[in-house]
Amino acid sequence: MGNARVARRPNLTGHRFFARAIIGGLLAVCSTMLLMPEAASAQGSSRTGIEIDHSSTGFPLSGGHAQVVCERCHLQGIFRGTPTQCMQCHSPGGRVVSTFKPTNHIPTTVNCSSCHRTTNWTPAFFTHNGVAPGTCSRCHNQTIASGKPATHIPTTMACDSCHRTVGWTGAAFKHTGVGPGTCATCHNGIQAPGKSAGHVATTASCDSCHRVGAANWVLTITGYNHAGVVPGTCATCHNGSTARGKSASHVPTTQACDTCHKSTTTFVGAAFNHTEIVSGCATCHNGSTARGKSASHI
Repeated sequence: MGNARVARRPNLTGHRFFARAIIGGLLAVCSTMLLMPEAASAQGSSRTGIEIDHSSTGFPLSGGHAQVVCERCHLQGIFRGTPTQCMQCHSPGGRVVSTFKPTNHIPTTVNCSSCHRTTNWTPAFFTHNGVAPGTCSRCHNQTIASGKPATHIPTTMACDSCHRTVGWTGAAFKHTGVGPGTCATCHNGIQAPGKSAGHVATTASCDSCHRVGAANWVLTITGYNHAGVVPGTCATCHNGSTARGKSASHVPTTQACDTCHKSTTTFVGAAFNHTEIVSGCATCHNGSTARGKSASHI
């Protein structure tokens, strides 16, 4: 009996502690893995909300550009080399898909920002800087931009010969190149001022009497050109209305003006023609109309 060995019961306390430690570690790892998506999501949300001072890149965002998402211009997350000139994006086949010039756009090579703003394409503020003189009608043809109205003076001269870029009105027409005798082509009372109702009755050209380019229709130095006036027709104009006629003290006569008045520049120096007068001298020579008897006359 004394040498008999007593069987010991196994000690499970250490094994249980070790098992619990392993299980606790696994649970901690699993908890960490379960929380990682939330942390990643929170981190991603934080990056999305970052404000970038885009003006520091040399291309400040304004108008419609400020409403575009980043990846619309920064393709595949590449920031370096993104176009900054309008035509690099706003043209067919550009790096970035965007609107571009329509087919009826004014032909020009200037940058979009010269006329348009980033808020909208319209209204555009066109600047004529760089437009070659004499090329106005390339755009001002009533299709691309406003052109000559139906009542415009007939001319083949360039718009900028008379008009300025600030407005159509206030045009200063240059008569350079206008053929002599063609005034009435424009000065017909519709396209440009023509003869007034009290104008001298004549078929002579305007420039026969008026200075070309004079704003107030003043006569030339020599006055009215009587060349071509039919003899004996003076009173057609010299009737006191259209042109100066006989004064109240004029010698009573029915003869034509040019019977006595030989000059076309002045009435002074008339030489009365007594031909065919056989009696009735005192009708004129009465001391009023013409010289009459003197006080010492018989």
